[in-house]
Amino acid sequence: MYIRFVVDEFNEESNQRLGIFHAVRYMKDDNEFFDYELEQADQTMEWFNKHLESPLGYLNKQKSKNSDVFISWFKMSAKEHISKVRDFVFLLESKGVVVHQIRTDKPGKIVYSDEYQIFAKPFERY
Repeated sequence: MYIRFVVDEFNEESNQRLGIFHAVRYMKDDNEFFDYELEQADQTMEWFNKHLESPLGYLNKQKSKNSDVFISWFKMSAKEHISKVRDFVFLLESKGVVVHQIRTDKPGKIVYSDEYQIFAKPFERY
């Protein structure tokens, strides 16, 4: 079983709901956070940078087509990571953004997996 945190906004390129990491980044880019909220978001992102591998290098080596869409999911066993994501959930919800948790055991074709996460080419819209 896998879990993903999304907002209601759709990404036009992927035709998928925007994941929570992108939602936070876009709100940062639009200067929608107060300084103390920005500091909190940066600290949480720093934690993820230290404790979660980026699969982008791996995916690039696999010569994925530019049109390929991959979305990330946490493994349910990644309890500490999921707990840390809730810092982002709280931050977004305090700004009026609705965050949804999606759970599935069929995320699509898995193209990357590590101890905490997978990236999958979705079979359906999430």
